[in-house]
Amino acid sequence: MLVRSWRAAYRGLLPDDVLAGLSIPDRERFWSDALTARAPHTRAVVATIAGDVVGFAATGPPLVPADRADPTLGDLYALYLDPEVWRRGIGGRLHTAALDRLGSCGFTHAGLWVLDTNERALRFYLRHGWTDTGRSQLDRGPGGTELHERRLHRDLSD
Repeated sequence: MLVRSWRAAYRGLLPDDVLAGLSIPDRERFWSDALTARAPHTRAVVATIAGDVVGFAATGPPLVPADRADPTLGDLYALYLDPEVWRRGIGGRLHTAALDRLGSCGFTHAGLWVLDTNERALRFYLRHGWTDTGRSQLDRGPGGTELHERRLHRDLSD
């Protein structure tokens, strides 16, 4: 599901060879490690249809050192859906559940990093109450691909 989502969401935004080279076992291993050796207050929520996972979201304390100083700030690390279920409201429900997880851990506001050219994701987040902070970073993705990202923020009391 995650690899299909990346290939659809990032088509035209990341090099074709990077998307073609995504490995399901590598992504499974990454998320298994991330969620089993997790920091306190790290959570994941999944969306299912007829027992099949069609999406997931992961949340927890900020990963960027500069953001860790604020104990009231939690991050939305990831929110991905199988492209076959896009535009059915599942992403919105998954987003709400992820923010509820952050709130249940005591966080009062949230941040996320989004690929700055991912207009689809930016529209989704802005529609769901996120605002652009004006911050940016250069991250490394699969195969060392440069990912230019923007920081978004949201109050969890909204």
